[in-house]
Amino acid sequence: MKKSKIFFIIFIIVWASLIILNFIIPSESFSQQENRYLATIPEFNFKDLVSGRYIESMDNYINDHFIGRNFWLKLNSFMQLSTGKTENNGVYIGRDGYLFEEFKFTEDNDRNLDRIASAINEFTKNKEIPIYFMLIPNSIYINREKLPNNAEVDDQKIIINKFYQKLEDTINVDVTDVLQLENQENQIYFRTDHHMTSYGAYIVYLEFCQKANISAIPLEEFDRETVSKEFLGTFDSKAQVLNQRKDKIEVYKNDINQNVEGNYDGETYNSIFNSEYLKGKDKYSYFLNGNYSKVVIKTKVDNNKKLLVIKDSYAHIMSQFLCQNYEEVHFIDPRYYKADISEYADENNITDILFLYNLSNMADDVALRMIK
Repeated sequence: MKKSKIFFIIFIIVWASLIILNFIIPSESFSQQENRYLATIPEFNFKDLVSGRYIESMDNYINDHFIGRNFWLKLNSFMQLSTGKTENNGVYIGRDGYLFEEFKFTEDNDRNLDRIASAINEFTKNKEIPIYFMLIPNSIYINREKLPNNAEVDDQKIIINKFYQKLEDTINVDVTDVLQLENQENQIYFRTDHHMTSYGAYIVYLEFCQKANISAIPLEEFDRETVSKEFLGTFDSKAQVLNQRKDKIEVYKNDINQNVEGNYDGETYNSIFNSEYLKGKDKYSYFLNGNYSKVVIKTKVDNNKKLLVIKDSYAHIMSQFLCQNYEEVHFIDPRYYKADISEYADENNITDILFLYNLSNMADDVALRMIK
């Protein structure tokens, strides 16, 4: 009994000391590991104290800034996975170092895609330029043989084809079959992230070129460069797996994609690559400099062709290839760009439009329903 009291006292002292240290030691505002901003210390007021909001906010602050937080998160994940659990924080722990975010296609997702299809049909009505739609499947479907046993996965090919059937005036680029074929011999998706690799993006580029009747640049005409061997993506941030296998990031460069003029929401940056991001957690932002509402890339290509890409972040790694065949490539993210995109296309003499999205993102997207 005496020993248990001593242990309890020691535990309380250690715990109290850790909490005090949390307020003494300078805290970070951003978690590189989780790629998100951490909770800030709440301002005290009596109303929030009575309602419980102050205690909740303070609890979030302590949880976000607890000493050794990343270690404790990984230790907790390790303890759970050691019991045979194959999922942590909504992420499946797959074979060969692959992680997969759970994706269940719901009736709400189906209704959302109906609304998006209606918006796209209204957007494309009476337009005289070619409009392409490319809806890309996710790693959880293409790499489904690497999922743990009994993990559920929807047939994304069926979902994508059903969506394409609702579109009236677009030229649909179906990449599911070719990605499944290429995936047998090559790595198409990153192991710990939802994005495609550069090679996967090149395969998608080939399919787009075929539909658009333009000449794709052969792969051997690019210089392949490994810019990082330390990439751990968003799935790793969620799963917090100890000793997770890291990915390498490769890029395909040539004279065209290394000699551009870029305008990023009014900021000038003469590249589609930003090596500063390779120093931190968010290495994928190496491509196209992260998230902007509008990016305009001017190339040395001289053919009077201008491509407008209405997109999510899957288009970022595609930028190294999409700029090969156009004088200008305009990237617009409807989540942030609130002006009339149809008017933008007319004012900027756009000759081709490409919608480029991945399925899991578009299934929940609300911004694309408002496109005009």
